[in-house]
Amino acid sequence: MVVNMERILLAGYLLVGLLLSGGYANPLEVKLRVRRGDSVILPCRLSSDLEPDMVSVRWNSSKDSLLTSGTRVLKYANQIEVVKTSKLEWNLLIKSVKDTFGANYTCTTDQQVVLSNVQLLILVDPKIDCGGTNSSDVSVDEGGTVHLSCAFTGEPVANITWFRGDYKKPIGITGSKLVLPNITRHATDVYTCRGENSVSSEDYTINLIVKFPVEVDVMEKTLYVKKGGVSTLACIAQGEPLDETYWIDVHGNKVMSTTWQYDFNIEPAGAHIPAKFVTLATRKGTLTVFDFGPYTCEANGDGRVANAIVNVVELKEPN
Repeated sequence: MVVNMERILLAGYLLVGLLLSGGYANPLEVKLRVRRGDSVILPCRLSSDLEPDMVSVRWNSSKDSLLTSGTRVLKYANQIEVVKTSKLEWNLLIKSVKDTFGANYTCTTDQQVVLSNVQLLILVDPKIDCGGTNSSDVSVDEGGTVHLSCAFTGEPVANITWFRGDYKKPIGITGSKLVLPNITRHATDVYTCRGENSVSSEDYTINLIVKFPVEVDVMEKTLYVKKGGVSTLACIAQGEPLDETYWIDVHGNKVMSTTWQYDFNIEPAGAHIPAKFVTLATRKGTLTVFDFGPYTCEANGDGRVANAIVNVVELKEPN
């Protein structure tokens, strides 16, 4: 009995001495990252100066306050437990971690001596944060400056890289913003921001449209054709938006499709620039003396009209 009293008094003197001397002024500081569903052990260890039989330990959480007292679990009884591999160890085991366990944990003695502070971070896949991200379609006038932005949630914080085109070619820009000043129509394309952390990655694509007035240019301004022969008129129309393209023949008729006299065709003229290659070919034997003269390739978009003229001139047989 006297021996036990002496041990109790000795432990008390040692503990008071530690409190007064600041023996635990620098508790263990730990940051742990864990995936959802995995288990993790939060470390806590008594100093060898403390009598382990005379000290009890508590675990607290910044979300749930008191979790354990000694080896008794007060909350999440099926998911946490105190693991003592030795008398000095008071580790906290969390089984099958959920997002709710992401918090700051403190291990203290029953005399309020802090033994360890543990920050537990739950690893989370990057996900696009719509609040800080452009919509999937962005338009800007040619010559202006466009700011493309991407934001991701996740733990750890995602690194962001930018790519261009359907094949996602790296453009050497990192970070949440992509700034394109003095933009031209050739910047029309799809741009992808990729958020990546140690868990996984996610892509988000923005379709950039550069707006500019319609333009029309012809391949040949003058075309010499024999009567009854075949003439093929060609033009390139471009603009954003580009609503309608057609030919107007020498008689003032708008030609937008194949007819008995003409073969009409439209094909894309650029991978990303809104441009069309428009041809009008006369059918053999239909070109008469009345069909020579000016033909107009015309396009309209956003209330604007542009055109260019091809003069079809009769090529006469030499005398």
